[in-house]
Amino acid sequence: MKHNILKHIALAVAIVCTMGGCREYIDEGSRYTFTGHTIASFLEEHEDVYSNFIEILNRGGRLTLMKAYGQYTCFAPTNDAITRFLFEQDSIYRASLVDDNPNDIVWTGVTSPELSELSDSMCKVISQTHLLNAVYLTTDMEGDIIPTMNLNDRYLSLSYDVDAAGLNVLLINGTGKIIAKDEEVENGVVHTIASVLNPSTNTVPAQILEHEYFHIIGEAIEATGYADRLQDYKDESYTDGDLKSKGIYESSPLCPYPANRYFGFTAFLETDQVFFDNGIYSFEDLKEKCAEWYPDADPSAPLTSMDNPVNQFVGYHLIDRKLAYSRLVCYKINPHSNWNSEKDLVNFTDRNEYYETMNNKLMKLTMPRSNPKYQTTILINYSKETDQASEPYMNTIVYNPEDFRSLDTLYAAFGAEALNGTIHAIDKILLYNEDVMGGRVLNDIIRIDASALCSELTNNDIRWHYFTHSGDGEVYIPHTYCKNMKVYTDETRQYYLSPHTSWFNYQGDEMMTLGAFDFAYKLPPVPAGTYEIRMGYSANNNRHIVQFYVDNEVAGIPVDLRISSSNPAIGYVADALTEDNGIQNDKEMKNRGYLKAPTSYRGNGENNIARDDPGIIRKVITTKYLGEGEHWIRFKNVNENDNGSAQFMHDYFEIVPMTFLRNENLSLEEKRK
Repeated sequence: MKHNILKHIALAVAIVCTMGGCREYIDEGSRYTFTGHTIASFLEEHEDVYSNFIEILNRGGRLTLMKAYGQYTCFAPTNDAITRFLFEQDSIYRASLVDDNPNDIVWTGVTSPELSELSDSMCKVISQTHLLNAVYLTTDMEGDIIPTMNLNDRYLSLSYDVDAAGLNVLLINGTGKIIAKDEEVENGVVHTIASVLNPSTNTVPAQILEHEYFHIIGEAIEATGYADRLQDYKDESYTDGDLKSKGIYESSPLCPYPANRYFGFTAFLETDQVFFDNGIYSFEDLKEKCAEWYPDADPSAPLTSMDNPVNQFVGYHLIDRKLAYSRLVCYKINPHSNWNSEKDLVNFTDRNEYYETMNNKLMKLTMPRSNPKYQTTILINYSKETDQASEPYMNTIVYNPEDFRSLDTLYAAFGAEALNGTIHAIDKILLYNEDVMGGRVLNDIIRIDASALCSELTNNDIRWHYFTHSGDGEVYIPHTYCKNMKVYTDETRQYYLSPHTSWFNYQGDEMMTLGAFDFAYKLPPVPAGTYEIRMGYSANNNRHIVQFYVDNEVAGIPVDLRISSSNPAIGYVADALTEDNGIQNDKEMKNRGYLKAPTSYRGNGENNIARDDPGIIRKVITTKYLGEGEHWIRFKNVNENDNGSAQFMHDYFEIVPMTFLRNENLSLEEKRK
């Protein structure tokens, strides 16, 4: 009965499509689970709807995969969708041949409207575009992307529309309307879509230029040479993807290397209207304004030099990691992980992330959950304390793509995702001011997840991804994989461990190092000043003895990460067991170089906050002046009895200005957050 009902639904879809374009609806009827069916056999049983896609899967070498055990999501275009796609792409290609100018040829990969003429390589590309190596029901799809890459290592975007009947429709990549959803089979789920998914092949600069309302900033990106720096997509020299490493435990299964090494970029852009509202009507006007905004820069320097004010302006709009809107801050993560920001981060604590821009400055992205006005908004360089002089440099809103599209019909077709990055529209001119950043925006606890120090972990779907292929969800990080990590010994084994609630970690994940390690991370470029540098970790008998260095200078004596916080060397006493809510105990611990964990996150699958868990500790590494230039924090194994199994677990780092620590007006809650 179930098979017959679904067949009628699928047949109806095919008839509607054939009669002149797919009807825009999502079937809200019952969902069926097809016991004994795979994705492949489900499609084959309904070949009257999917025969073209079956042929593409077969010739692309992916039909066999859809018969195999696993967990997959398949977005299956109808026969009519594929017929239209081939006709449209062939028409685009042939129209570009008219003037015989080879520079005008648009290569779509399709040179005939006939499926039989489609190359096997193009069949593979189309197949892999429509397949994900994870199961996503429509109830799992929220935000602006599906958080697992497809088999072509591209994210699929999510957007929403309303059809002529007033029903909601879910769109994949802006055009792929789901018209029959959530058909569960033994190895995954099938969603029927009314259009072939055809992701943009534009790099970030080309994607910017496709939008006529980013003309001024687009011209500035070209003129300053940043467009050339935004072209990289994939490191073709990387060859470690097929290798596997020993896991973190002797009994662990083999741990994979990252499959690829992709590059990624994000651009935060003012529309032309934002510039018009500020009296800027051309690139020449912008150059004059940049000289005012950056008076210490040299207007006579080449536009491609970081000494030039326009270059400084543009460089602060760009970062070297691909960040969809839902990944700008730690929010929800992956539905397949049991770690969730809305359960495991304290409800009304701000979600902060810190990124180095392409002109070597620090940008703060915040979802200020503590602020009722902006609880679900993302802002650049947020500060709740502002004044007229500092306001131009703070609290720039990054538009949710759906909200931006609804601002004006001009923006309705806004496409955020490029081949190698993402573009975001912002609500006002984005400027950097060192005094405002040091005095207000960053005069706080700058807490950075250890995995955020390396952009490659974001660009290659490692950070915040939930891996199920190894015992502890870990991925091995090769020695030369991350530009912000230096490895000094061949024996260093570095791992990323997926977000999970079975441990007590900030943002759910952690970095883990084993072996005779000696390695370093590049610290983010904070405003010049004196800072207290800390590390957050969990202590247990599996841990390590580590010597810390900052800028190759020894930072204190070796630290034994095995000792419990209740050890007299640390001296933890629960707040509830003190008469002053732990105030004196905080001072005593700090004198020994330690702090209790923050009050801003929970963990271990429980409702208690990290501060109340004696196993979670913050270690003060050093207090140091950080000036211009690069700064590195280094870690060396000094455990003489290590047999290669001791763990250097590092969860996050804190860079805390001394001006913050000396601020007597801060509440106890602020200092403990």
